[in-house]
Amino acid sequence: MAQQSQPKLARASFRGVSFVCTAHDLKAGRRIADHVFPQRDLGYHEDMGRQDREVSLTAYLNGDDAGDQRDRLLAAIEAPGPGELFHPWLGRLMVVVKSSTFRESRAARRMVEVSLSFVEAGLSQFPQAVRDGASGIRAALDGLTAATGAVLGQRLSLDGVPGFVKGDAGATLFDAAVALEQVRLALPGQAGLGYPVMRSIDAVADLARGPLKGGAGEIVSTLDAAIRTLGRAAPDAARAYGAFEQAFQGFGLGLPSIPLTTSNRIRQKQNRDALTDSVRWLALGTSVGLAGEATPETYPDAVRWRSRVCDWCDVEMEAASRTRTDKGFNALTALKTAFVDHLTAGMGTLAPVRQVQLTTPMPSLALAYRDYGDARRGESLARRNRDVLRSGHPGMIPAGVALDLVGG
Repeated sequence: MAQQSQPKLARASFRGVSFVCTAHDLKAGRRIADHVFPQRDLGYHEDMGRQDREVSLTAYLNGDDAGDQRDRLLAAIEAPGPGELFHPWLGRLMVVVKSSTFRESRAARRMVEVSLSFVEAGLSQFPQAVRDGASGIRAALDGLTAATGAVLGQRLSLDGVPGFVKGDAGATLFDAAVALEQVRLALPGQAGLGYPVMRSIDAVADLARGPLKGGAGEIVSTLDAAIRTLGRAAPDAARAYGAFEQAFQGFGLGLPSIPLTTSNRIRQKQNRDALTDSVRWLALGTSVGLAGEATPETYPDAVRWRSRVCDWCDVEMEAASRTRTDKGFNALTALKTAFVDHLTAGMGTLAPVRQVQLTTPMPSLALAYRDYGDARRGESLARRNRDVLRSGHPGMIPAGVALDLVGG
């Protein structure tokens, strides 16, 4: 019977950074506690369970960019926490790096020899204290809600005004209910909270049709409850952020202008501006909370996500500075700062993205196996580059187009 030998060279990767593996060692066994006793020739060896497997790899990096490959692999090795190792013969493993050695010499230029030692990652079976990065966002969101109520209480006045002024305020709130309904329709999969969401939106619509006797406190509490309920019901945080952004980023800017001919018209304009600002601030707060729940896949994704959220915050901060609402400006600044701190804390471990161009068309499964050593990543590769794929052939990568590949 013919025997098949393992290939001498094989692709491996750690945290998405690939290298060529030439040899490997696997250390395995049982954890033994040795007990020795006086005047006894044989001791007792207590079996404490399976020993953590240790994997050692001998590998190399080569090419004109060997130095860049070395830096990317070194960054992946020094990143905290466990990482995914694609072993050419053992498959995918979650491991922790024990040690690594890089060797370069003048005799072998354009080449870096690497020795890597890993131990399989275990799970903490006991409670431990961890930093809740999203707690800062939640605190800032509560602060923004309180500031919105305080600012609206100062700017909104419905006492002793004609009916058309109150009617315009009600119409503005009804537009907010319509925008909330648009977000709800854009976010399927709310079976668990579908009824509470619709009931909270109806509460905003009922408030718009009512006499508005509760003033700023009732308006802010009703709006905030509806917006937060809709945010909690969203199954996809990133998609929900996009829906809120589309519905509320320019809320109130397209309403018909009000001629400032009388004192009542001026009050109507001031009330409308106060209400539209409040709606946008509350929607922004929930949207930033959703952005904090999203998980960018790569470092460039996180940078784009940060810029997108900060741009919206900057627009509202500029508007608050024009109206001289210091409480609102300070609350918006705190919200933006909390989000940036939360996102930046996890950006260091995200994978980089590099661009390549194929000289010949290639199936995404084959490209994934060639670059990552794992054909199962072909679907995510095709999804990331869906804008450049040929219509009708979602799995075929065309030649001559710039592709985004995750990892070094």
